[in-house]
Amino acid sequence: MKPEYYKPSEIHYNKSQVLWLLRNVLFHDSWPSDGMETGYSGGKGQTSGNLANFETVRMIIGELNARLKLCGIAGMYLEYLTLIDYGDRIYLLSRLAGYTGVTPKEVDFQAGMALRFCKGRSRKLMTFERYCIRTKSEDNARKRRNR
Repeated sequence: MKPEYYKPSEIHYNKSQVLWLLRNVLFHDSWPSDGMETGYSGGKGQTSGNLANFETVRMIIGELNARLKLCGIAGMYLEYLTLIDYGDRIYLLSRLAGYTGVTPKEVDFQAGMALRFCKGRSRKLMTFERYCIRTKSEDNARKRRNR
């Protein structure tokens, strides 16, 4: 099975892409290799539009950073839980909860809301707080309908 990999032109900020970007692109200056060795080391490479490769990478990282910053502490929760490759998620949630004075369940909920906000188109339409309120009410209505 081929490992998960996205080209810059494939980024649409869905859930799997946001998590992949956090793990593989956010703190790097260049796009990761797809792992396929071709033996070819020259050429201009593929660019999107009139932008150089590094410009596209910087734009994607900037967009992801903007989305995370709008989430505030919830964005930090998401970043921490995604970047730390540690098998015990409950332990990580407890650590974050201890530092911030909330319950582990609240940390997990906020990280999930940040991921939903980062993958959506709502960034320019509403604040993160308003998005959380709207999403909670929609989720509650969905639960009531499914009873």
